[in-house]
Amino acid sequence: MMRAFIVTASVLTVLLGLAPAANAANPPFCKGVKPCVIGGDAGVTWVNAAASSAAQGRKIAARLLRNAQAVHREYGAPEYIDIRVVKKGACWRKYGGGTAKPRRSCVQAHVERRLS
Repeated sequence: MMRAFIVTASVLTVLLGLAPAANAANPPFCKGVKPCVIGGDAGVTWVNAAASSAAQGRKIAARLLRNAQAVHREYGAPEYIDIRVVKKGACWRKYGGGTAKPRRSCVQAHVERRLS
């Protein structure tokens, strides 16, 4: 029900010309971060990214948080962001797609924030 409302609101926003179509369809959460997977809805959005070291993981998490804050300023959504930076390799292959919550041993950095 909530997703249907979000999709309808996004379509109406684009049709009314209040937002460019490319930005409304794909918010720039993952700008400058590869590989990166996003999901969720307007209330809570999760982002999974990969890093090879703990320092790189903290750097990627900080960038994703800045991207999420910029998206929140522009669109007013999401309210909450859940960022998980997963180790590259077997951990990314197993948990990168976001189908399951990664184990603690596979997570380089984890950030949960309220953006509003």
